[in-house]
Parts: sequence; C-alpha cells; structure tokens
Amino acid sequence: MRVLHLASWHPNKVHSQLGNFVRRHIEALPKQAEGTVLHVWPADRSASDRMDPGLGISGRGLLETRFAYVSDFAPRRWRMERGYMGLIRELHAEGFEPDLIHLHIAAEAARPALNAAKLWNVPLVVSENWTAYHAEHGRSFRAKEERAVRKVLAAAALHLPVSEHLGRAMGRYAPGVPSRVIPNVVDGRFDGALGKRSADGPLRLLHVSSMVDAHKDIRGMIRGVGAAVSSGADVVMDCLGGAGAGGREIADYRNLAVSLGLGERVRFLGPAAVDEVVVAMQAADAFVLFSRYENLPCVLLEAWMTGLPVVATDVGGVGEHIRGHKDLGALLDAGDEEALAEVLVQWGARKQKGMMPDGVDIAQYARARFSTEAVGQAYLEAYRSVLS
Repeated sequence: MRVLHLASWHPNKVHSQLGNFVRRHIEALPKQAEGTVLHVWPADRSASDRMDPGLGISGRGLLETRFAYVSDFAPRRWRMERGYMGLIRELHAEGFEPDLIHLHIAAEAARPALNAAKLWNVPLVVSENWTAYHAEHGRSFRAKEERAVRKVLAAAALHLPVSEHLGRAMGRYAPGVPSRVIPNVVDGRFDGALGKRSADGPLRLLHVSSMVDAHKDIRGMIRGVGAAVSSGADVVMDCLGGAGAGGREIADYRNLAVSLGLGERVRFLGPAAVDEVVVAMQAADAFVLFSRYENLPCVLLEAWMTGLPVVATDVGGVGEHIRGHKDLGALLDAGDEEALAEVLVQWGARKQKGMMPDGVDIAQYARARFSTEAVGQAYLEAYRSVLS
C-alpha cells in the first residue's frame, strides 16, 4: 500500500515544532503503508517561489518527505497551494502511483489534496486536529478557508478526527461522510516512563502548555490554586512552556501568583525540551489543564502515559476518556475556579492517605490507545476499510 500524505502542518526549517503531532501520526504507520509526505511553508519575503526540495528519508526507509518553501508575500495561501501542486506534478512525472491520499489538517494543503485525489483517481481521507472548527469558542475559518474545508471534507471517503467531539464538528461541514476517531500518538519517550510518586510532601502539580491565557486560562488556573491553598491544601505547581505569545504573559502570571501569596508555591520555568517534560511528569502527582477549548491535547495523553492523573476541563475530546475511566482524573467545567480548588483540596488529602489513582493502570490505558503501535494499527485498518 502506497500513501501520499499532504501535511498542512509539519516540522520544517522555519518552525521546527509545527505540527510535530502530524509527523508522529505519519511515522506511526507500519511497514505495510509506504508513504511520501509533501509539505509547503513560507520561508521569508526574500525567497522566490522556486522549489526547495529539502528531501529527507526516515530511518525506516519507508517514508520520503519532500518540502517546498515559498515567499511569504501575499497572497500567501495561493503561493502555498501552488507549491503543493508543483510537488504533486513532480511526483506524477516520476511515475509515482499512490493508492490513497491522506490530508493532514484541511488548511493550505486542502485544495491540492483534492486535486491529487482527482489526478490519480484514488480515495481521499482527512485527519483533523484544528481548533478552527469550534466557532463557539471564537475560533473560525476565514471565508476562503471555509470553502476549501467544505469541498475537501465532502469529497473525502473517511474523516479521521482525534476525538468524537471534533468528528461531529467536521460532520457539520460535510454531513454524511463516515468518521472514525484516531487519537493523537504519544512521543515514544513518554512510553514506559512511569513516575515513582511518594505520599510525602505537598501535592505536586504540573502544567505544560503554550501559556496563552486566551486558550489555556492560565490566570483562572492560578486563582484556583490560590483558592485551594487558602482552604488549607498544601500544593505546589510547576508551569512549563511559554514560547512566543504565551511567554510575553508570564510576568503577569508571576505577579498574579505573588499577589495571591503563591510566590513560593507556583514556579514559571519557561519552555522545556521533551526529555525535560518527561522528567517533570515523573516527579509530579497530578497534571492540571484548565483550557477554555481543546480537541484532544497531546500533553494529557503524555501525562497519562507516565501514569499521571489529570485535573482538566471538560472541553473537546477530554471528557470522552475521563468520563468512562475515573482513575484518569477529574473533569471540571471550563472556567470553574471553585471546582478546581475543591478537587485540589480533595487530592491533597488523598495523597496524604496514599490513595491517589493507580499510575500503572493509567499508563496501561494510555499505551493501549495512544502508543505508536496502537495508532499505527488504527490508521492501517482505516486505510483498508477505504480501499476494500
């Protein structure tokens, strides 16, 4: 089976972490699904629109990646679509014959993916993890984006959202297309990294995110921790992340923490490498994510893979897991700072009694659903269902 992947988001020389979850999805595919990946991104305004191949081959030898970098001058989307079509024509001229087109994120690669499916007369599937589907949270497509999204979703043989919640949102743009949930895959460095947690000391909380308040409600989270401490809970929290826009807000978060008497309890440690996040999760007692909206955040899956229970808002696909498996953590309504404080007080008492959720069970749950092997097999079964 040969699959052509068009990735609207993918790590590249401009943004090394862009769409790293997309790359992990693609790399999870087993050897039965040989793949070629196409990705286009603007480099800078001095760049021409010529192809910059930047070819790379994965270690398995089954995954070729072709890049094109275009000028960042407007119209940016048109330039990127033209870049994708150049790569597609290049493959076609080489005699490349895919069995399936897989579009990852229906953004700039949407129309080129549709054209590729028509060119080779093969089925198209669409994976999605984009928050732009959630207009109820102030997220939305621009007019041209929405037209492209509707067309490509309607033409797809199968939608592959990371959560049922996102699948329903995709269905509103293209009713009647079959949908199959395939969750995010966890970086292998978290697999087997079960923490050794003690009943001694304060309840150690961890938060890892972009630190953008409009998305993650960092201020509400800090106030919730402050309310828990005021109610007698012995709680400390480390916050990792904050590159870009989120980083510019950290001084305000630190001032808020100090004003609530949390200056010695809440630390803002800045961006962290994956290995550092693994170590931090191994040392924590619980993970907190107080987001206003999400799809299925990779960071929660990573926490579960290390056996870490979570306190999270019931947004996107988060509740789809926790509601049926209470040991995974506690669910809150978005913005409910009082409920966050109550859970932290309860969990602080549970820690002192040695009654925190079983980390081994949590890690087993995660491994069965979010490991490279589990997600790769799910994709293979989805491909076979379309091609059968």
